[in-house]
Amino acid sequence: MKNANIFLVILFSFHFYSCNEHENEFNLIDPSISQIEMEAEGGKIEISFTNPNWTIAGIVNQNSNANINGNCYTLDSVLVRENDILKLDSLGRLDALWGDKGFSIVRNSYSLLNIFVKENATGKDFGFTIILKSGNETKEILVSQKKSQGYTFKKIEYNIDKYDGDSIFIKKGSDYEFINISSAQEFTLEPFKGNNIVKTSFFKSDEENAFAWTASDSVLVEIPSGIWDNKLYFNGEESVYTNNPLISESNYSSFTKTVIIPQGNSEFSVDIQYRERIVSYSLYLTNNRTKNEKVINGKWIEIAPTGDYAINWKN
Repeated sequence: MKNANIFLVILFSFHFYSCNEHENEFNLIDPSISQIEMEAEGGKIEISFTNPNWTIAGIVNQNSNANINGNCYTLDSVLVRENDILKLDSLGRLDALWGDKGFSIVRNSYSLLNIFVKENATGKDFGFTIILKSGNETKEILVSQKKSQGYTFKKIEYNIDKYDGDSIFIKKGSDYEFINISSAQEFTLEPFKGNNIVKTSFFKSDEENAFAWTASDSVLVEIPSGIWDNKLYFNGEESVYTNNPLISESNYSSFTKTVIIPQGNSEFSVDIQYRERIVSYSLYLTNNRTKNEKVINGKWIEIAPTGDYAINWKN
């Protein structure tokens, strides 16, 4: 009977040890957070680990269940892999950045993982799963981001920075050729007519999502009418806030000029003077969810004929 009791103690001890060993085996990956929900505006999340022995085996798009490709860097921002499946065996940074969404994942210590999520301007929910691995164990961290509720236009302000203002350049216009003219005669031309003799304007910004929030709304904003003595003037003219060039006829498209064509053969060309106007702007938007103000800075650019031209006769 005594031997039987000893056997039971040994069996119980072995079972207890096996359970502890099994439990330890499946606690090699212990993120402080395994499910993250973020608002559309994005932000940063820090995840801590007790056990440092794990790697990032991949990142999967939750919508398509496909691996996400991107760039892998060292902590010193040295590119290791470009446009490849996102994996990280040690310290470093992973980037998957698109124009309207994206994220960066930084492991700058073995016990910490920082996730930076960009603002989601896609109009759809976005989510990705980080797959962690240690030996035979895998664990997932789910990151879900809501779609944006959009922005409301508030106002636009202009100012003249150091490199702003008007600059002048010359652009070649139309060519005219006359052959075997019997006697001198008048010829009336329209110097500012032609497919390429137009007024073009657009907004330009290097900031992220500078035009995503107004693309479907066709927001009309006031634009400057002129610059005199380094001051801006307005006459109520408006334009759509867009980075796509808006093209219209020149203000001088109906202007005509009459010249005398000599007897015989002759030809001439027209040079058109253009003005490029560059003005800095700040566009103010209100976040429909948070009611916070968002400011987008950039340049408004207009290229248009000034009304001056030159006729160049060829010998």
